[in-house]
Amino acid sequence: MSGLQLNHGATDRVRGGSNDPREGSGMVRFFGKCDRSMARAQTILLLAFLMAAPGYTGSNGPGWLRFEPELLLSAEGFRDVAWCTRSADMPWKMQGTFIHGLLRRADEDLDVFGERAQHITYTYRNSILYGVRIDLIGADAIRRAASKVRREYDPLGEVVVVNDHEQRWQTASTSVWITTPPHADSLGQIYLWGRDRKFPDDSPTPVYLNPPLERNNTYARYQPRQYVIYRRSGPITLDGSINEKAWQDAAWTEPFEDAQSPYCPLPWKMTRAKITWDDEAIWFAAQLQEENVWGHITKRDTISYWDNDFEIFIDPTADAVNYFEFEMTALNQMFDMWHENDNHRNALADGTYNAPNMRHAVQVQGTLNYHHDIDEGWTVEVMIPYADMTGRNPDMQVPPRRGDQWRLNFSRVQFMHVYTQMFPYLLPYSPVEDWVWASTFIGDLHIPEMWARGLFSDLTAGVVLDEELELSHPMLAPPPPPSGQDTSMVWLPAATVTLGPDPTDPVHSPAHEVEVPGFWMDRYEITIAEYAAFLNEGGRDEHYRERMQSPELCGLIQEGPGEYRTLPGRGDYPIVFATQADAQAYAASRSKHLPSEAMWERAARGAEGRTYPWGEQAINPHLANYDFHYGGTLPVGSFPGGVTPEGIHDLAGNVKEWTTSIFYPYPGGADYEHWFNFPFFSEPYPEKSWQPVNRGGSWTAQEKTMPSAYRDSHVAHNGGFRCVRF
Repeated sequence: MSGLQLNHGATDRVRGGSNDPREGSGMVRFFGKCDRSMARAQTILLLAFLMAAPGYTGSNGPGWLRFEPELLLSAEGFRDVAWCTRSADMPWKMQGTFIHGLLRRADEDLDVFGERAQHITYTYRNSILYGVRIDLIGADAIRRAASKVRREYDPLGEVVVVNDHEQRWQTASTSVWITTPPHADSLGQIYLWGRDRKFPDDSPTPVYLNPPLERNNTYARYQPRQYVIYRRSGPITLDGSINEKAWQDAAWTEPFEDAQSPYCPLPWKMTRAKITWDDEAIWFAAQLQEENVWGHITKRDTISYWDNDFEIFIDPTADAVNYFEFEMTALNQMFDMWHENDNHRNALADGTYNAPNMRHAVQVQGTLNYHHDIDEGWTVEVMIPYADMTGRNPDMQVPPRRGDQWRLNFSRVQFMHVYTQMFPYLLPYSPVEDWVWASTFIGDLHIPEMWARGLFSDLTAGVVLDEELELSHPMLAPPPPPSGQDTSMVWLPAATVTLGPDPTDPVHSPAHEVEVPGFWMDRYEITIAEYAAFLNEGGRDEHYRERMQSPELCGLIQEGPGEYRTLPGRGDYPIVFATQADAQAYAASRSKHLPSEAMWERAARGAEGRTYPWGEQAINPHLANYDFHYGGTLPVGSFPGGVTPEGIHDLAGNVKEWTTSIFYPYPGGADYEHWFNFPFFSEPYPEKSWQPVNRGGSWTAQEKTMPSAYRDSHVAHNGGFRCVRF
């Protein structure tokens, strides 16, 4: 096979060939140049040769194509379970966590290497066992355990003493790193992770190993990533190479992170991107490190993420409606689509949309679809004219003005491939890794409010920085917490009120009148302390969510069945991560209810139909907690200027609030085309799954989604509730 060559420079014009993007650009070429029919004939001859070989297995196909689980496994591993064992094949009972690469052993034996561990944490990548972190208390325990680790994992070479507290070595199959704590009562670690071609080999430090859930915290406020987009400084030839001056003058984004960052470690492959613009189009470039560039999808508008791919998300009006998604593979295959709403608001992912004047190119630094050498990776160029987007988003400003903000994100979908056979194959039933420019915390990419900010500058790239924009959107110091609270409820008399229109979606949610009976409403959102008291009344453990333990996002800790405590200083913050069912259970325990959508809007807008809870004054960070100004939730009642005339606090910002209503179109509104509409549809079409409505925006919500008539249907780290009484 030494004469096999591959066309690895796929571009929009496949090496001078057809400009039809549906043409395949990954054609196998044998022994130099050949036409397509010759390549086909030679491929058939190769297959015939391989089928005659001893590895052929009849009706099951060639042996090198058949899934062979034993070929996935590396030796040693941990407790007689080899590295790369699939989670479904573990001999222990494993439990999932809210961190997608982290599993718990339900029948865990904490006695390991002669010591009692505080934590044993298993990290899985693409559902296969990658490594183990073992936390032990005290330096003496670590030293005793280390001697047994050394006997069980006999070093191939020298043991490297990194410093007074750290040492490392390797075996044929395992990398070992031991950290001795400085104090007798502090934690030290033993890290074990597999040396396999699917993972980063010979890393001198522990790579991509999760900490235990109890220690998976940042204690930091969160600010989204931001990129100032400068004007293009020169011509760009769309050939997949990103060496022109225009690209050299544009800055790189930060390296991509896991979609659940900061709660997952950094990816083991580097990915980064660049952006520039001119009066007609926006331009993107990306660099993806990959030692084995692989792909098989060539047909336009086929779902790209069945291969490893690169994806661009664009919300040019920063309001979570009419946004765009562009996916492409190393074969320069493109799938462009438009989203009428974000996915949680009965989204239409319309794959029939096409950007007719978009141009894109890929260049592979290595050999595409050939795994017997080591590649550097692949680079991407994409040019998208504004005119290709304005038809689906007529509100976008063209060309952009200085200071205009788009919400942007990039994603890299990374599957696990097996390289131990003649032809590599995708590991069956293996979930992907999603590596993104801007984390969404929970792994769901279709949350535009969590995307990065793209700010347009009218300066040319590479000349001088736009200091004002580079330093814009600083995180603000939080206001002083309120000194006291009136815990009484507020009475709202019956009224005929106008609901809507949703300022971002009047087509589906137009204005209409409803009669709302009188009711009482809580002045404040339910706090962590109040929710902890509910749980501590016993028999309610099912309403505790693992994520609530995060000190920077919530701060509610489970000590045992029916035993909960609130972290110091967090009691007056709103509870988050509660589901609608959790919120309803709490309300019922207090002889209350959740409000309907009409009740909630009646309270926020008043009988007179205010734009915001406080009136018509434009929203600003002194009136509400929104758009990451404070990097997290704040104690309830922190914005007295944003209180309603009736005395209800935080109906704008801080956390989104559950209602009992379902996200149907309003009376007179158009029906939703729910979920998928693809020209080459190959995924199961899901049944309609209408979601509950939540209201009020949150600390993460964009400014354009903060008016009180805005309808939302997604909560997680930014969702809470308050109660009503009829």
